[in-house]
Amino acid sequence: MSTFLEVSMSDRLPPADEAARALRDVEQQRSRSRASTRESRWVSVVFGLVIFAQLAAPDFFGDGVRPWASWAVVVLLLAYQTMLRTRRGSALLGRPTRVRREEISPRFTAAARITILLVLVAGFALALFLDGPPFPYMGTALGVVLGGTLIFFGGTLQQSLNSLATRGPRDMPGAVHGSH
Repeated sequence: MSTFLEVSMSDRLPPADEAARALRDVEQQRSRSRASTRESRWVSVVFGLVIFAQLAAPDFFGDGVRPWASWAVVVLLLAYQTMLRTRRGSALLGRPTRVRREEISPRFTAAARITILLVLVAGFALALFLDGPPFPYMGTALGVVLGGTLIFFGGTLQQSLNSLATRGPRDMPGAVHGSH
């Protein structure tokens, strides 16, 4: 009787090379899914240029341009968020998939919130204690650094954050899913 079970079990198991190929196919699909969570390069370029323009505009056009630049950024961010919420908009942004909220590590979420809070507090503290920019065209210099970082390293930064956010137990099916 044990011989019958052994034979019927071995008939159901795929050969080792077939199983290895199937595992490689699964890993390649996971890699493609993770890669598809990155946005198109043009999105990083547009946002990098907008950050540069917002920070540099007061240096060249005076402080009266700040409200207009801020409103332009708000409109751009609202359009971006609206596009992310639709299939067509996500596809246009080059982002057909996203990381599932359930897959985001709670430690990553806590660390990200604390980091954002610390940056905001540091910004407010600097604004309170500094009596104007420490050197001329500081907004332009900051715009070049921040905008350039986003333009040149935006995709890599996004991929790294997605990787950090989804690390953890893999017992749940797939960390990536379609837009809607």
